[in-house]
Amino acid sequence: MSDTEERRLDAARPLATAVLALLTAVTVVALCRLFPDWSYLRPMLGLAIGMHTIAFVLRVARVPIWVALPALLVAMFVLLGVIYYRDTLNVLLPSGRTFELMRVDLRIVLDQFPTAVAPVPSEGSFATAAAAIVALCVLLSDTFAFRAMGRIEAVVPSAVLFVFTSALGADRYRVLVAALWIAAALLTVATLRFTDADHEGGWMGSRRASWVTVLPTIMLTVGLSAVAAYAVAPRLPGAGERALVDTRNRQGSVTEVLSPLVDIRARMKNRGNSELFTVDSSGGGHYWRLTGLPTFDGSTWSPTAEDLRELGDRSAEIGGGTAITQRFSIERMGGKYVPAAYSPAQVSPGDVVLWAGQTESLIVQNGISEGDVIDVVSILRTPTIDELDAATVSGAAQLYYDLPGGIPASARDTAREVTASATTPYGRAMALQSFFRDNFTYNLDVQLGNSNDAIDAFLRDREGFCQQFAGTFAVMARSIGLPARVAVGYTPGDLGSDGLFHVFGRHAHAWPEVWFDDIGWVAFEPTPQRGNPDASQYTLVQPQQATPGDSANGNEPQNTTPTTQRDPNATPSTTVPGGVGPDGRPGASTTAVPAVANRGGSSGASSAVAVVLLGALVLLVLWVLLLPRIVAAVTRPRHRSPRDRVIGAWHRACHELSLAGAPPVGGATPFEYVHAAEAATGVSDATLRELAAEVTTAVYSRAEPDDRAAARCETLETEVSTRCRSITPWAVRLRGRLDPRMMRQRLAG
Repeated sequence: MSDTEERRLDAARPLATAVLALLTAVTVVALCRLFPDWSYLRPMLGLAIGMHTIAFVLRVARVPIWVALPALLVAMFVLLGVIYYRDTLNVLLPSGRTFELMRVDLRIVLDQFPTAVAPVPSEGSFATAAAAIVALCVLLSDTFAFRAMGRIEAVVPSAVLFVFTSALGADRYRVLVAALWIAAALLTVATLRFTDADHEGGWMGSRRASWVTVLPTIMLTVGLSAVAAYAVAPRLPGAGERALVDTRNRQGSVTEVLSPLVDIRARMKNRGNSELFTVDSSGGGHYWRLTGLPTFDGSTWSPTAEDLRELGDRSAEIGGGTAITQRFSIERMGGKYVPAAYSPAQVSPGDVVLWAGQTESLIVQNGISEGDVIDVVSILRTPTIDELDAATVSGAAQLYYDLPGGIPASARDTAREVTASATTPYGRAMALQSFFRDNFTYNLDVQLGNSNDAIDAFLRDREGFCQQFAGTFAVMARSIGLPARVAVGYTPGDLGSDGLFHVFGRHAHAWPEVWFDDIGWVAFEPTPQRGNPDASQYTLVQPQQATPGDSANGNEPQNTTPTTQRDPNATPSTTVPGGVGPDGRPGASTTAVPAVANRGGSSGASSAVAVVLLGALVLLVLWVLLLPRIVAAVTRPRHRSPRDRVIGAWHRACHELSLAGAPPVGGATPFEYVHAAEAATGVSDATLRELAAEVTTAVYSRAEPDDRAAARCETLETEVSTRCRSITPWAVRLRGRLDPRMMRQRLAG
């Protein structure tokens, strides 16, 4: 390829870069099918644009690929840190804490990916992982397009991500994003083909292509393809049919639940409006408990293996309390657990229901089926605050105190801080409950799981749903000596005009239970916007639950009392029982709790990106202004002879001529090179020939040139350079200002 063609390519590639960046942006927009809202978009676009900008600058500076690829990887980590982990940075550079959080998020994604169902949280580990994949796509696409001169190959990385999104994403904007992506891909391939084409050959029927003639053709082709895709795709055979594999179970069929806790968000989101069962209860609405989960292995809460027995009549075993009857009519619920108000004493038919004593669960070995009717009698015991405040917690089995290795230090330290002023086990439990309710936000679209990494992320981000609240409460309770477990079940449901409680998927819930000697297991409610009707006497939380009009987040619970929106910048606090209130009951004191280091989320991400880009622009300007001085100071000797000054002026003039399109000097004499340079660049005047004569005399004459001749040659070189720069492409001039090697040739000669 000639130098003239190379200059033309340098002028065309900024537009090709912009088109490739457009393809990446459309691919990022297509990720909307993986996330429930658009909050992921702005930070991810900022990351993609930043990566394309850095890749372009490296190419303009002619940085070799073996240097550019590591530089882009470093830039990727820096941008990820600035956008998603900015509170952990050390002067805009990733710190050890940054990389630790990145590893935590990666482990969470790898652990949950096999069971995750779109939409996944738009903030948190999945969003960060998607952003990292987008950054890698930019790196590969730019390398294929402008260093390997690929066309179709440059589209492949984004295509792989788009196909992955299409296969696993939710069914929204499907046709629209597909049409947009196909259009962007065609535009990218066409632009790259034109950019790398031989400009003397034909392109799309034209002997000599130009952007004026080519762009309308490209846009017309892309527009027609997009319109055709949008119009034809919905009418293709099978376009309106159900998926071969329904991963969301939205058809209203019976739901087989393998793990009550793992499946809880799927029930709340994907089957939120599916009626699971109805309850005819003599005692009003209650938390309908399925099972207790006493075992925590650092990843999940699970029931223990135990022998089952016939339930019989447990009334005497439970002791005094209020007996309530419930009739459960199964609609669309499966699994093996029977719901019941705590604690069940009798079940009919008793010959098909067994009792698991350690988890206190009613189990049907062959599973529950649609149409089953089960009658349950429960004994409801509600301890008073005075009873709980006087109780000890040393009588539980060791299982309920045990914690595996690897529990985050943030969980242990926060638990100690929160409960520092509490003097009784009940006070510590209430302090933990208040900590979560006062300082955290209920949000169903967050990271799933109760693993050690998920607990660390939950305490850092301070938002989640019942699974995180219950599991983290139990872990923190055990870390300070409170025997605890997680319970899974349902809130009361919607009371219909028929007098029945209608329980839907959105009413699925999890809550922690703490053991008190001589009382037994006592439920607490750390989840904001939820309240147990049977526990309000001692938890001081009014009954609350999801209502029919709720969104998936459940942001409008039933029977809520007015609350104040939590200030994310305020110092967290927790209410600790202690002292005596005006009604004679234990009062409360407020204790400040140090916040766990937060990960920078999407809020304010655009401003962070703007700061980074502004900083990069400032550095670029300083580089352009200071580089000539630095190179001149390093390369130019302090004392040069007149002969060296004449030869240096000639070499600098030849360098400017080569940038303007002249061929390399090679073995040509000065006058031979002047003739070739004039023919290639059009620069033809006496100045260039006079400079050639002066350098010829200096090289071949025995007489040493004087300072006056050297100064004259430097003046001639300045005039030649000025003429050359006026005809040199801007991209080449920019590279000359950025690349130290070219700068050295221009200054030192």
